[in-house]
Amino acid sequence: MDSFLQLFGTMIAFTYHCFDRIVIRGYLSVVSRPEHIVYFFRDVLGIACITKEVLARRTVDCQNWVESYARNHGIPVAWAEKDVRKEDRVRPLLRSAKRTQSFGVYFIFKSMEQATTFRSVAPTFTTDDPEYRILEKTRSRFTHYYFHIFDDVLGAMVLRVGSFLPFQTTWYLNGHTFMERECIRQGIAYRMHDNAFVSVADPSFLQRAIGRFTPERIRQRIEHWTFLLGPKFSRKESSRMGLHRYSCISRVAWCGNVISHRHFPIDRLFKRACERALASVTADTISQFFGNRLTRCLRGKLPTTLDRLSQGHHVFRAYCKHAFAKHYEKLRTFLRIETCSNTLSDVHLKKAPERLPGVKKVLHTVHDRFAGFQASAFNVHFDVPLFQRLALPITSGATRIPGIKIQDARVVRLMEVLLHAANQIQGFSTAALHKRILLTYRLSEGAYSLTHLRYDPRKIKARGLIMRNGHHYTYRLTDKGTKVSLMFVLFHKRVCGPLANSLFHHKPTAAYSPNKLEKAYHKADASIQHIVDLLAA
Repeated sequence: MDSFLQLFGTMIAFTYHCFDRIVIRGYLSVVSRPEHIVYFFRDVLGIACITKEVLARRTVDCQNWVESYARNHGIPVAWAEKDVRKEDRVRPLLRSAKRTQSFGVYFIFKSMEQATTFRSVAPTFTTDDPEYRILEKTRSRFTHYYFHIFDDVLGAMVLRVGSFLPFQTTWYLNGHTFMERECIRQGIAYRMHDNAFVSVADPSFLQRAIGRFTPERIRQRIEHWTFLLGPKFSRKESSRMGLHRYSCISRVAWCGNVISHRHFPIDRLFKRACERALASVTADTISQFFGNRLTRCLRGKLPTTLDRLSQGHHVFRAYCKHAFAKHYEKLRTFLRIETCSNTLSDVHLKKAPERLPGVKKVLHTVHDRFAGFQASAFNVHFDVPLFQRLALPITSGATRIPGIKIQDARVVRLMEVLLHAANQIQGFSTAALHKRILLTYRLSEGAYSLTHLRYDPRKIKARGLIMRNGHHYTYRLTDKGTKVSLMFVLFHKRVCGPLANSLFHHKPTAAYSPNKLEKAYHKADASIQHIVDLLAA
């Protein structure tokens, strides 16, 4: 990332790195297996026959509790609509909660989703125990509740709770909302736009703030809200079963944000990055990004894709196993490089939330490699075929005008004289130019006649290098003509001239020690001569 900033530092207002989205799954270990459920109902609750109705009673109790909690606290509850983002639906309510500093649950979504649960099946054959039932794990669709919470420490976050046993929970956190709360707490002025800081009074504070996003703080807040909103068990049930909720990181994203002064460089950089990445990012490159050895035993593919999302922006992705690095420009505001991992074992890490600092270090390394590759791709100079285009003939009306050759000494003389006279607003007439060229180069009338001078400006004018000064028969260089003339004159004065002088007039001996520039010319001359000798052989 440092090389990227060195190349484009003048265009960038500020940059910062942080965790973007973190998904943490929670589960009750003592009710996650069928044998645990049998012990819970038979030994703890004293229910011998575990039927569908017994399992459904726990679900109804959970759903009734959520409905009563929402009714008592005046929290709106609604079913999630298809093709409508939940964040867009609750954004006005979240904005109101931020304005009034109303911490707590401000909206509850209901959604039918697939997840793991248990079902009770009667045995096919009769057994000695008439109340015997087979409990097996299965995946089915059932109601999930999304509690949208505005927390005093972590900011906006979401808790998903399944209404069927084993009542799995999922936490959706965001590092940006935590940094927003830190800015408010410290009185730092800022402005956010769609999950990114686009301006901040002290950019360095953002990096200090994300350092406070520790596993201890995260665990403290999610345990508080899980105890308040999660599945309910009585004191007897908790003590007999030893209920304890475990958590693991399911998905984590680390992002680097580049905020520019204007949209123009961001747009150009992203387009150029996509062009270079699609052409240059191979399987070897992707494996180097993620630090994996490329072998035949590597599972999965290493593809690159360029997608267009519903928000109207393109996203470039490079996949490696269950992880990927993506690069996108969003809402004409900022450029983001994001590294996501859906299975931390792919990057040789554990899933416990306490491992978050290690996750940050590894994903930041992947991010730096990806940004460094892009910087190395940008830090190249492509040749512009200027001389080739000028040497080609063009057609003006019915007239075919020849091209301008780099070796044409007459054109170079004319351009040099026009450059010396560039500061004269009135321009130069043909006769004045002819006289000036003869005096400058000490030429005779026959060496450079008026006929030559009438022919050469015609070629230059057809390419937009010179223009007439109003309605007068005088000529001036255009902006493009000034640059092209400089290229022609510098090529002859600074390259061809010194090289020819070193070849013919100033061939050094072994005892002579030339300066650095002459050494470079002599080295190039020796290389060219070596190639000529090889071709002759």
